[in-house]
Amino acid sequence: MDAYNKINVELGPNRYMIHVGQNLFQLLPHLVRTGPANSQIAIISVPPVSTLYLEKVRSEFDNSWQVYQLDIPDGEGSKSTIVLQEIYTWLIQNRLERNCTILSLGGGVVGDLAGYAAATYLRGVNLIHIPTSLLAQVDSSIGGKVGINHRLGKNLIGSFYQPRAVVTDITVIGTLAQEEFLCGVGEVIKYAVLNKNLFEYLEKNLNRLLIRDQSTLLQVIERCIKIKARIVGADEKEQGIRANLNLGHTFGHALEKYYKFKILKHGQAVLLGLYCTLHISQVLKQIKPDMVERIKNLLAQIPVTLPAGGKNFSPAKIVPLMQTDKKIRDGKINLILIQEIGRVIKYPLSDLKILLQSLESLKSL
Repeated sequence: MDAYNKINVELGPNRYMIHVGQNLFQLLPHLVRTGPANSQIAIISVPPVSTLYLEKVRSEFDNSWQVYQLDIPDGEGSKSTIVLQEIYTWLIQNRLERNCTILSLGGGVVGDLAGYAAATYLRGVNLIHIPTSLLAQVDSSIGGKVGINHRLGKNLIGSFYQPRAVVTDITVIGTLAQEEFLCGVGEVIKYAVLNKNLFEYLEKNLNRLLIRDQSTLLQVIERCIKIKARIVGADEKEQGIRANLNLGHTFGHALEKYYKFKILKHGQAVLLGLYCTLHISQVLKQIKPDMVERIKNLLAQIPVTLPAGGKNFSPAKIVPLMQTDKKIRDGKINLILIQEIGRVIKYPLSDLKILLQSLESLKSL
């Protein structure tokens, strides 16, 4: 096995390690055994990922293990009560016990859904994430947010449930479709806006990241994980500083819902949300012009536009979707606005005209 690094997520009795490096699947049996686990392994994945990596994961478990595998439909639409019930039925029919271990093998959708199943089946079973998308490796597999969508909004039903470990093998990024890879880069840029050192690193090395240079990829993934691990360790349940990680997401979630979770991916929606956030930060004079230009220069290297070039795009229909967001307080939308690279603030916004203007600005991308 190649050398790898361990990053601690310090959460008291819920602490765990994120293992980051190359060719790490062989760690899995050891990681399962370190907890109060039996020999039952339930792998939940999606067809594109399971085709590539299921046998590699299964082969790490010898005949002393009972390994079960379930594929769920790919895409955001799977984060539903229907698919969740199918997972419960499968777990029950195979008599998975409380000390079993669920392995989520895939991107953010699999992690959220399998994680919520792990949190609620038999009131909680062991969970290990094996994130296979860049977005999941730098963000969604870290911090314990699990859940499903509701027809009225994204991630409105869920919980905080920490995994026993996360195995982040960067070699899988080599097989990621370009569109999915760029979605992950969108989330990386969010972290860069939150962290001056990462931003400056990307200004010099984004071109190497975009060609998936392994050393650059490892550097970026580790930096993002450390940023999130530090924030989650300080604020597990999002009562304070963890809200900063929602940068661009209030817009992004509403845009995903507007397009029915089909033709706009999460990372693309976050990128569009960053443009909206930057626009509002300017209008409200929260950010200096030179900072705006630096952020725009970085964003401009990642191609993103509204589906169908913005044809029939209606900001007036998106604002009500934002008003069902989890972060609404006293009727105001709590946006995370940018003051400078490395510094953001929570801003309760009630002026819907500014929201409309920022969404309209997306048509010019």
